[in-house]
Amino acid sequence: MSGRKSLSRRRFLTGVAAGTALGALPLRSAVASAAEPVEILIIGSGYAGSVAALRFAQAGLHSVVLERGRRWPVTAQGGTFATPAAPDGRASWLNSWSPFVPQQLDVYPGVLEAFRADGVIALAGAGVGGGSLVNNAVMLKPSEAAFNRAFGTDIDFDEMSERWYARARSLIGPVPMPDDVYASSHYTAARSFTAETAAAGLAPFRADMAVDWQAVREEQAGTREASLIIARSIWGANSGAKRSVDRTVLAAAEATGRVSVETLTRVVDVVPSGGRYVVRCERIDDTGAVVARPDYSAKRVFFAAGSLGTSRLLVAARGRGSLPALRASVGKGWGTNSDRQTVRVGMPWNNSTQGGPSGIVAQDLDNPYEPVTMINFPWPVPPADGTGALGALAMTTCAADGFFGYDAATDGVSLTWPATGASAVRATQAVTATVNRINAANPGTSTLRVNADTTSHTLGGAVLGKACRLDGRLYGYDNLHVIDSSLIPGTMATVPPALTVTALADRCVHKALDRMLN
Repeated sequence: MSGRKSLSRRRFLTGVAAGTALGALPLRSAVASAAEPVEILIIGSGYAGSVAALRFAQAGLHSVVLERGRRWPVTAQGGTFATPAAPDGRASWLNSWSPFVPQQLDVYPGVLEAFRADGVIALAGAGVGGGSLVNNAVMLKPSEAAFNRAFGTDIDFDEMSERWYARARSLIGPVPMPDDVYASSHYTAARSFTAETAAAGLAPFRADMAVDWQAVREEQAGTREASLIIARSIWGANSGAKRSVDRTVLAAAEATGRVSVETLTRVVDVVPSGGRYVVRCERIDDTGAVVARPDYSAKRVFFAAGSLGTSRLLVAARGRGSLPALRASVGKGWGTNSDRQTVRVGMPWNNSTQGGPSGIVAQDLDNPYEPVTMINFPWPVPPADGTGALGALAMTTCAADGFFGYDAATDGVSLTWPATGASAVRATQAVTATVNRINAANPGTSTLRVNADTTSHTLGGAVLGKACRLDGRLYGYDNLHVIDSSLIPGTMATVPPALTVTALADRCVHKALDRMLN
């Protein structure tokens, strides 16, 4: 990685719609005649984009998937992804820093974007497979109360539960941690978390997870690269134990021969032209330098770049005047810094290389502030005194007060999160109350940290019923569809959103197919 050159003169605009290496190529003409015609264009290859590609292919339709990042094929050698022990540019999307390591990194189209917002660092996957490459693979359906608080009566929870969540589960194939893995020495921390939250009356359970547990067993046996069993998953699992969508849903779509995935291709703008949409792109190399500027012309465009990616693209397009009919609500309703990272110490030794993603869930439904969901999260730095440490990602309800803004002077998009607002403060109080409850039930333990510096569960920006119709079509543009986490109000932050994103995308694509084929 050390041989990769860093670009000193690059302007980053919107992440997905990032800027160009200055002077690299001549400016493009506004004439769309050179645009490559495609039937269906999908922006993003994560959960939503992969589902869309598969469903269109199953219906006999061809699509092109544009992915800003690169492919990350897992090999038998086990060296696909960077690791905490040897971080490099693969850990960070076109940036020399990461919030998880102190070292300066080579600039490279790495697997995880860390976007500095006003009030939080927002994380997003980058690469074929999107967030499924870097998340902790927990697949939970929100409670009916949490779902209805987010969507009201606009979307029927029973229909979502019985049909769309069920279809999402069948696509992803999640299962809980098996007994033998749970009982192994690598998952001492998972058992410790279970025992301590049970002592506090929180009824812990094993969550469904998009993990190949046989691969985890092979990690334990030494026949695969050790990854999940030693908490190396945030930048990808070198063992291939994650059931990421590039290896499951999208792979099935590509196998039909009706899907083309264009990598290292980031979308810059979307412009209506003659009843179609010209999608303007930049193709980059491994340094982030622009090497080509392809245009695509599509009848239908499906935004699946995630809350950060889709929101920034749409806000920029409206600000530039490319999509002037977008509603004022585009860029609003963003949230999920109800994520709180917690670490407790003082329990018995539970090994320094805690297995993960552990997927043990405990819910505090009697919290005096808001309900809290906690998921055991590996914390591989043991205390110096020889005791144990337990990490957990805590989620609770928080107002969707975040918003994106466009700056015409720089052609840039910013994100503001009111980290000191009343709702965010209340979320921290709720999580702190739950952590205190666990400590009180387990004498000798104490809290090392509760913070909200980063958030990995970004939601909102193009919310259903506000920026989009209830089928995901953007108001003002019938053939522009949003199908990703942008649709979900940031208030629904009580569980990881991957299963909901998949279910909603499937629902929106199904409705689009009904209009296209009937």
